[in-house]
Amino acid sequence: MQQWRIPSDLADDALLVVSELITNAVIHALPPASLCLSRQGGRAACAVRIEVTDAGPALLRHHGGSPRQPEESGRGSAIVAALSARSGTTTYQGGTTRWAEIQ
Repeated sequence: MQQWRIPSDLADDALLVVSELITNAVIHALPPASLCLSRQGGRAACAVRIEVTDAGPALLRHHGGSPRQPEESGRGSAIVAALSARSGTTTYQGGTTRWAEIQ
């Protein structure tokens, strides 16, 4: 993002959204997961588009050990929504892409 000259506050938000979307894919979906970042707009008004694609939802499975406390999970979607100008999900045969645009 530094090479794209993305302002540091925008880059920080984008990295947090990347972390949330990737974590969601690793925990809740089938592999593989892939990440695509793109820069949109000009110098004055740039945006970062983040796309995480996985192979679709995994079957529910017990991870062993103690269950997670409610305060330790479930905030990812709210974080993505709060930091994104736009976000969404595209489902297709064989996978799901979750995307967000940070401005």
